Amino acid sequence: MPTRRAFIAGATGIAATALATQPAAAETDLTDWLAKTDGAGEVVDRTGQSSVDISVGASGNGGAFGFGPPVVRVDPGTEVVWTWTGKGGSHNVVASGGAFESPMQGSQGATFSHTFERAGVVRYYCAPHKAMGMRGAVVVGDAAVTLPGSGTPTPTDTPESTATETEATGEKRSFDGWLAETSNYDGVHDLRGQDEVTVQVGAEGNGGPLAFEPAAVHVDPGTVVRFEWVGPRRYDVVDPDLDIESKQVASEGFEYAVEFDGDGVATYECTKYGDQGMRGVVVVGDGPQERLTWQGVGAAGAAGLGVAGALGYAFRLNDRTATTRDE
Repeated sequence: MPTRRAFIAGATGIAATALATQPAAAETDLTDWLAKTDGAGEVVDRTGQSSVDISVGASGNGGAFGFGPPVVRVDPGTEVVWTWTGKGGSHNVVASGGAFESPMQGSQGATFSHTFERAGVVRYYCAPHKAMGMRGAVVVGDAAVTLPGSGTPTPTDTPESTATETEATGEKRSFDGWLAETSNYDGVHDLRGQDEVTVQVGAEGNGGPLAFEPAAVHVDPGTVVRFEWVGPRRYDVVDPDLDIESKQVASEGFEYAVEFDGDGVATYECTKYGDQGMRGVVVVGDGPQERLTWQGVGAAGAAGLGVAGALGYAFRLNDRTATTRDE
């Protein structure tokens, strides 16, 4: 595989004056995320507790398809324990962005836990019942949120000259129309502080298994964004401006990973279903408003994460056995 130098702040085409700023007191807007979720109109305060319990399969959303409570506030360092009620069939607990994922379980008393170390807001859901409204959020620390019924409107679009869109700002832009037709786009997920972030390829959305989930993420420089095939069709991940191009395969479990550095905004799509809304965005670091150039990535082969130039940033491709099935 060829190699290319990593992008860095101040690279050609990315002026220092384009660097974005993040409002210190901005809110995370959860109105879209929880619009169909029963009982999500308030944040239940569980601060001061070292361990907090949330029920899985609580009453709501047309049956036993809720988290109870769906929105909680905890202190940094708190362990959240999800406990299955045994109702509503099998459920799981999946963080948007891949920070955690429980097994699929249905037995009463089954548990899954995760410790939230960093202040911020984490969205999560039950994969089989996400569309029904089985979603939740953990608010860590003093983060401010806007919930359904609060009366605070959700911004729908912001010119590219304004501050970088992040989950913390509550803004929801289309990135010059790139995500305008992406039905599963629910705002930029702030996943800074993680070394690796997972984006599902072929998740439900856009009228079928035709979505990147989450559609937009904000990561730190040096973060590896790992794309994992979960759908049954033939997909790829392509950003021609950055020379990002995976194989186009139909193979659940196939993975393709990119490590970004510097500051910028990358837009990508599935070439076969991009026109149907299967598109995504990665905001890196301070996220200049102009698009990145090919200098933003480096490449390495399947042997592992290689070195691209002296900076040592790269993307890697894990070639697993793939079929030619396309449904």
